[in-house]
Amino acid sequence: MGKQAVQPKPEIPTFASEDEERRFWDEHDPSLYFTEPADVIVRLKSARKKMISVRIDEALYDQLKAVAAEHGLPYQRLMRELLRQSLTNLVSKSNRSAKG
Repeated sequence: MGKQAVQPKPEIPTFASEDEERRFWDEHDPSLYFTEPADVIVRLKSARKKMISVRIDEALYDQLKAVAAEHGLPYQRLMRELLRQSLTNLVSKSNRSAKG
């Protein structure tokens, strides 16, 4: 048996925003772009971030760190994503109730 020709990976475009990147991955199969385990490490263009201080219960902090570790994420990234999702849901509900 001869070797199969290896198809070159398509180029991942440069994204103007995280929303644009999310739409791209919603519409494209990541397995076509990432063929090696090391390829799965995604380099995200960092949006400008503002340092804040938030006081939370120690138990909540411990739970946040544990869940983040289960998913292989830094707890700050998980916390940002949870805030982003919650805020998106609240705004969406607010918009629906304003219309209806």
